Amino acid sequence: METLLKDKPMSINKLLFDIPGKITIKLEDGRIVIVPLKYFPELQRLSIDKRKKYTIVDDRTILFSYSNLIYHLEDFIGLESKWRQR
Repeated sequence: METLLKDKPMSINKLLFDIPGKITIKLEDGRIVIVPLKYFPELQRLSIDKRKKYTIVDDRTILFSYSNLIYHLEDFIGLESKWRQR
């Protein structure tokens, strides 16, 4: 099922941690979302090598090998309540 936000499908292509203190989310359509890690303390505590061990599930969910939390694309764009509506 494809979810739309502002009439454009959103799915995660990959994550980068190349800017200190930030997570960069590259979307399939070329858009980029950059968010401070301070909003995600469990990820901030992980080393960069451990952050890089992740799996993208269903194009919008991110599981990190060294974290018990489940993250959704909406968590990173300020719409955390929206993922429950899918």
